Amino acid sequence: MRRNILVSALIFGIVSGAFAQSKPPAPSPADPPVPAALIPLDKKYRSTKTAYTAKPKDKKAKDAYVEATVKLGHETMISPDYPARFKYKKTLQLYREALKLDPNNPVAKQESDLIIKIYKQMGRPVPE
Repeated sequence: MRRNILVSALIFGIVSGAFAQSKPPAPSPADPPVPAALIPLDKKYRSTKTAYTAKPKDKKAKDAYVEATVKLGHETMISPDYPARFKYKKTLQLYREALKLDPNNPVAKQESDLIIKIYKQMGRPVPE
């Protein structure tokens, strides 16, 4: 049931974003501000990324970084406060970052595959 809700929300967000883009796009910042609800997760993501970058051989630092990245990605995807035209690209970026270090992460793999599948079904290019 939760997956159906996520899929519906994801499709609605991408579709509504597609309709919004049928007009000439207005200039927008490359990265909108992080919604207030996601700031603690974003801080955790940034701090664990810094710790991992400082000690890339440390398994605990790597695991903490992957976990924080996946949590931020998931919450970004389902956040009603993040604009739809940005959230799925940002989520995909975060999941790809996590999958580089943990290719078998089930959440990152499943949800990134879902986003890619929906973009392809809509005939839209998959964000890099």
